[in-house]
Amino acid sequence: MKSPARIPTGLVAALWMFLGTDVMAQGSLTPPGVPGETMKTLAQVEPRTPISSLPYTINESGSYYVTGNLSSMGDGIIIQSSGVTVDLMGFSLTGDGGPHDYGIQVNGSTNAVIENLVIKGGRISGFNDGLNCSSMNNSRIEGLVVSGNTDDGATLNGGNSGQCNGNTITNCTISENDDKGIYLYGGNGQCNGNTVANCTIGNNAGRGIDLVGTQGQCDGNTLHGNSIKGNVDRGIAIYWGDGNRVEANTIWGTTGEGATYGIRTVSTTDNLFLKNSCVGNGTNYELDPDDTFGPIVEAAGELGTADGASHPWANFSR
Repeated sequence: MKSPARIPTGLVAALWMFLGTDVMAQGSLTPPGVPGETMKTLAQVEPRTPISSLPYTINESGSYYVTGNLSSMGDGIIIQSSGVTVDLMGFSLTGDGGPHDYGIQVNGSTNAVIENLVIKGGRISGFNDGLNCSSMNNSRIEGLVVSGNTDDGATLNGGNSGQCNGNTITNCTISENDDKGIYLYGGNGQCNGNTVANCTIGNNAGRGIDLVGTQGQCDGNTLHGNSIKGNVDRGIAIYWGDGNRVEANTIWGTTGEGATYGIRTVSTTDNLFLKNSCVGNGTNYELDPDDTFGPIVEAAGELGTADGASHPWANFSR
């Protein structure tokens, strides 16, 4: 076996002289100092204002959050500005049941409509109304538990020539309040184009969802995918409201000493009722003849094609 070729010593020295110290001198391996912070705090990403006592009035746009369970002898949080987010952070606002006290009040007016709010994520109890929103447009209420208030759970109020349009109430549980669960009121103003979706509305001492136009409008609203149970008098009621869409709701066990209804409409036109289920109410459906609705199926047992049971827009009554 041949020995490996040897590189002449002179050649090694020449290469070393040619490359100099660049081969070895790549800089110090010791870090220059402690690395600087690269992560931003939540306050830097979205500056937020804490709410640590009640009552608390918001009169500037921005993001606000509740720091713990809070109680009040009067109102809870009063919102007087557009562009506000209020995050209850899973905590509770609790009142003493005083008259005209609101857990969260949106205090808009005819000439100063409040818009683009988000109210989310906690519990409201012990007030007159859990939420009372006047002249509020294009806002969102989500993920709240509203219970044990002495009047309504949540009110969208377009009365006094105001407007309460384009709002959404979603994924809320509204129960055991002393009157209506959710109240959409047009009065002599507007309460139009709102959505109530995927909420549980139960065991309130008044109607589950109440839409009332009176001398104004309560039109073009959508009630979709709600579970409405054990309320008094009406599960869903629409009075003097037109062009509303009521779809895929379950209404059962409406109670009361007088006549009780799953869904009832009075003095309405062009409302649309699709895929709802009413079970165990005094009268499951009483709809104005000027409204439009899928066939109402009362058949028991296996559903066939008779009586519209296979119709894609059928409403069910048991």
